[in-house]
Amino acid sequence: MKLCLLWVAFGLASAAFGCGSPRGGQASDGAVGGAGNSSGMNGGATDSSGSSGAGSGAPPSGGASGAAHPAAEAGAETAGGARSGGGTAGADGGALPFAPLDLNDITILAPLPASRDRPILLRASDLADDGTGLVPQAFVDRLLGGGPFGAAVGTFAPFFQYLQLVAVRFDLCDRHLPGTCPEPEDARLRLVFQPLLDPSSAQDIGLHAFYVIRRDEIAGAVAELRELATLAPAQSGALRVSPALSAANPEPYAAALRAFVRRYGGESRLARLTMNARDLNFDGLAWTLRGLEKKADTFTEMAIPGVSESGVKTSEVVFFSGGSSYTATPTTDTPSGLQVALSQAAFERADATSQGASLAALAQVDDPLSTTAETVACVACHVSTVVLSARGASAGIDPRTLPNRYASQFELSTAAGMSAQTPQTLRALGYQALQPMISQRVVNETAQTLTEIEQRFPR
Repeated sequence: MKLCLLWVAFGLASAAFGCGSPRGGQASDGAVGGAGNSSGMNGGATDSSGSSGAGSGAPPSGGASGAAHPAAEAGAETAGGARSGGGTAGADGGALPFAPLDLNDITILAPLPASRDRPILLRASDLADDGTGLVPQAFVDRLLGGGPFGAAVGTFAPFFQYLQLVAVRFDLCDRHLPGTCPEPEDARLRLVFQPLLDPSSAQDIGLHAFYVIRRDEIAGAVAELRELATLAPAQSGALRVSPALSAANPEPYAAALRAFVRRYGGESRLARLTMNARDLNFDGLAWTLRGLEKKADTFTEMAIPGVSESGVKTSEVVFFSGGSSYTATPTTDTPSGLQVALSQAAFERADATSQGASLAALAQVDDPLSTTAETVACVACHVSTVVLSARGASAGIDPRTLPNRYASQFELSTAAGMSAQTPQTLRALGYQALQPMISQRVVNETAQTLTEIEQRFPR
């Protein structure tokens, strides 16, 4: 099998700090609504509540403690319309400024730049504070052209230089197992890169990089994110293209976010690099998913979980069969019922019991407390949003009424992206050309991380 372009994305896990109740948001069981700004373009955009203008003021200073700014009065509005939620006591008895965190503070989807030559945030080749590039080119070449793919790396010569950071996420752990994060574990910074080969248009290729934030750094990283939120406009509601980076003056926030990424990124902290790429060597639409993971001091190819074929499989190819149907090689039925759900024809032939099991399987895939990227195959998380919407409509069942549906006090809508309406991509978080993609799994993971931040780091 000859594979050409690969698009990196494995399930983006949750981001986060969230403290207190959502800012102005309603408790949600996953209802669709609250679209917000989904233009994906920079330059004076407003969020769904009509807020506009980025907060002014200097970005946070370096260091993991996150204690940089002078005390902010509780509930006061900072200059330029930025929000401030008061503060907690610092070492000198003063208050450390912070704002209550919401979905868009810990999963940050950047707008596309007006030109690929002027990134909103960073390029994959930019240096982190440890002096290394955010993503090693050798690893990208290995994923795209090495091993079983057999493609000449030279074919992708322009690819690496156009990889730009399109999304930033934070999670309290690596989530190897379902459930909440164990406190002794390291946290994760998660970055999503896509190539912009045309101005303001993202290619259907993605890289998802995971970096270690050590246990002794987690509290400081949370404090930095809270401080970063004081530079953002007031916001609440659905995950969407970043209101802070879409504001009239996004640079104070962008500069502080770049500093955060550089602090916790870099090759010395890299733990995993995964890929989800459109493969142009197949007729029709097909994507290849694979990844590299650090074991001891060596990066090895990751095994695809949940496959039903014998032997270890280190890549998965997903074919679009039309409508909202897919076939995956190797095949997978984890969780049970997924295989029927992937095919519209198989789902329609199934009896009511089997259809119910398929819908339950898709809801389980979207639940970070029930499954992880290490317990289900890659295809599951990447297609669950559009497939659940289509199969629910076919069966006359509202997915929001499923008994095992993930629920949260935070808004769980995906309406600010096009994932539920766009079967022609597997993008979980990022862009298909100009359109923002936000999967249900990403939203749910973000909400879960916010919930856990609130419990572990109360205001």
